[in-house]
Amino acid sequence: MSKPKKNIAKRLIHHYRWLIVDEDTNQSKVSFRLNILNFLLLLSFFLLFSFGIIFLILKYSPIKDYFIDPQNTSQAALANKKELIQLNEKLMNLEDSLQANTIYLTAMSNVMSGRLSVEKVDSLMAKEIPILLDNANLMASEQDSLFRLQIAEEELQDFKSKPKEDNQLLFPPVRGVITASYDFTVNHLATDIAASKGDDIQTIADGVVIFTEWSPDTGNNIIVQHKNEMISIYKHCSQLYKNIGEEVEKGDVIASIGNGGELTSGPHLHFELWIQGKAVNAEEYIDF
Repeated sequence: MSKPKKNIAKRLIHHYRWLIVDEDTNQSKVSFRLNILNFLLLLSFFLLFSFGIIFLILKYSPIKDYFIDPQNTSQAALANKKELIQLNEKLMNLEDSLQANTIYLTAMSNVMSGRLSVEKVDSLMAKEIPILLDNANLMASEQDSLFRLQIAEEELQDFKSKPKEDNQLLFPPVRGVITASYDFTVNHLATDIAASKGDDIQTIADGVVIFTEWSPDTGNNIIVQHKNEMISIYKHCSQLYKNIGEEVEKGDVIASIGNGGELTSGPHLHFELWIQGKAVNAEEYIDF
């Protein structure tokens, strides 16, 4: 019984010469000496290496989802698809928001500079009407100026002392004489208030300054964005005290009365009030 085992062992370690011969010339091109045991070891190493590579691929690559569990694969694919759809929707919303903001700012710039006509955009252009003022009658005495300042401070303190839920009335931007009211029939979508040059212009409500610009027609202009899609526009300012992006509270001084621009004949404030994209009569919302 020992001879067959010895024969098998001898065959395993018996060396063979492997030759690669040119068929045409019968010349030996490559030769190497190898026994069966070496061949089996090399084959085993190659198979282990191959299985190791396949295992790593299936373990750590996306291909595993298609071989391990078809149900998990479909769920993972569905989750990825939903995530891609959500990301695409967010991207589209951001693009729409950016485009809307660009159009909005462009429209506001055109409104301020007077390049936008009412025929093109509903209620986006307030036609300036030159006003004739008697500057002599508008010159306030020192006593009148002190009295106006006292009244303005009392009104501001009264506004700020009220609870927010009871403080819905808009603050008057300036105290003066209304020389031209809102009149849509003549394209005058604003309220003109004559006052002394240098008087303070105050914001009507809490908000954020979204636009400041100087134009040849209306001089220095400033726009404030408020809550509930409300915008207030102040034109013909002498100086602007706030910059784009600054937050303001009701009654804050944002500019001063001026006489800038070609479409004016005296110091006054051209005030526009917009709600949900429409110009409205400010006298219906503010007690001037």
